[in-house]
Amino acid sequence: MPELIKLITENPDLPIVAMVDGEIVEDPGMMWLGSITNALISDIGLIGERYYDDREDFKDAYYCKHDEELDQRFNYKPCIGTWGKYTDEVIKANDEAEKMLEAFLDAKADEYMRKAIVIYVREPDSKILRRQINGRTYLW
Repeated sequence: MPELIKLITENPDLPIVAMVDGEIVEDPGMMWLGSITNALISDIGLIGERYYDDREDFKDAYYCKHDEELDQRFNYKPCIGTWGKYTDEVIKANDEAEKMLEAFLDAKADEYMRKAIVIYVREPDSKILRRQINGRTYLW
């Protein structure tokens, strides 16, 4: 995969990590075969035991883990919409609270996420594993 070699050569200081499809690594303690399907430079962040390679997914997960605390801290009410029984002032105040919360989540993403060369590993194409012996096809 020439793209991967180019990424590594051009970014020697970045760590290299693999994002492995969960269908490959279901059995603890086993070695599994996978195929590299993509490689790119991305931000990686950890929340709990799960890694995120998408900034918005990371922010959503951080918010979900701390939603009650953050809603109270920023006086944000996620159920308030631009319709219904809420006054314009309440809606405007909630919109401002949401902006402050979003800025906080951006700062957390900056703090927790790091750039890396990310290699994506998925299930291998079974054609790779086929071998012809005496006219018969076998999977390794």
